Amino acid sequence: MSSNTNNTPRRKWRGWIKNIIIFIVVFTLSSTALEAWRNRHLNQMQISATQPTFTTIDGQQINIFKDSYDQTVLVYVWATWCGSCKVVSPMINWLNNQSWLNVKIVTIAMRSGDDRSLHAYLNMKGYDFPVVNDNSNLLTQQWQLSRAPTILIIKNGKIQTTTAGLVTPPGLLARLTWVDMK
Repeated sequence: MSSNTNNTPRRKWRGWIKNIIIFIVVFTLSSTALEAWRNRHLNQMQISATQPTFTTIDGQQINIFKDSYDQTVLVYVWATWCGSCKVVSPMINWLNNQSWLNVKIVTIAMRSGDDRSLHAYLNMKGYDFPVVNDNSNLLTQQWQLSRAPTILIIKNGKIQTTTAGLVTPPGLLARLTWVDMK
């Protein structure tokens, strides 16, 4: 009888662990499906070869289309007023400073003030990633992006994957690795 009572807590723990694993799998699959549905127009969109060159707030010229043929380009659309961006931006900044990654980081600040305000924000946070200022929201409207944060991973002129909302470092690294393996 004593051996039977020892197994009861184990069975309860196994049941809990099983339920947690099932929840994680179902949550991951449903959130991935929802994300794909929300961004279905982006996955079909190709960055145009005639897309203008963007200028960062530091005067750097960036051509996402051309650059995506040389290396994978991660485009991070964010805003200073975005709560989730406060969690994602430090990770993007970290990725930007990793020389072992063959990824070009380009960020687009949507409706976040003028260049001077953006410089002040970046300095306050210690971010050094390149920023294209879309204060008028023209670029994000053209690309039909309505949420911040949104991450686009572009390779060979085509959007390979999109993510909107919070993302974990392992999840983002897995996406980058998957795109590089294609």
